[in-house]
Amino acid sequence: MEQITLYYRQGSSDKIYQASIEPKGDGYVVHFAFGRRGTTLQTGTKTTSPVDYAQAKGFYDRLVREKTTKGYTPGVDGTPYLQTAKAQHVSGLLPQLLNPVEESDIERLIADPAFALQEKLDGRHLLLRKDRDSVSGINRLSLEVD
Repeated sequence: MEQITLYYRQGSSDKIYQASIEPKGDGYVVHFAFGRRGTTLQTGTKTTSPVDYAQAKGFYDRLVREKTTKGYTPGVDGTPYLQTAKAQHVSGLLPQLLNPVEESDIERLIADPAFALQEKLDGRHLLLRKDRDSVSGINRLSLEVD
């Protein structure tokens, strides 16, 4: 059926993610495996029992979309964004965790357009950028996302 192997390598991180749709009985199951490249991968399934192909394909496509949004690529070199559709969507902004600052610097930093901060709440964490009539989300890997 369908299967994909995705790779992610940045800094000391070198990961692999595999997903597949496989027939089982009268339906299909979606399996996945992940971990550091060269080690035993952790495995699991997104379907507790066989489902029809359309449902299995939906689970599979969602897994692949989530991983590519996080910077995984099909190429074995695992280099983020190079020669992929994501290369055109790098925002140029690199989010980072907040650093402590001196109280005397707070007003200056808030007034400086080169700095921004965002309260961290539960849920999906994105920077938002508004340019004239468009709004784009930017994930922690500097990619523009839906």
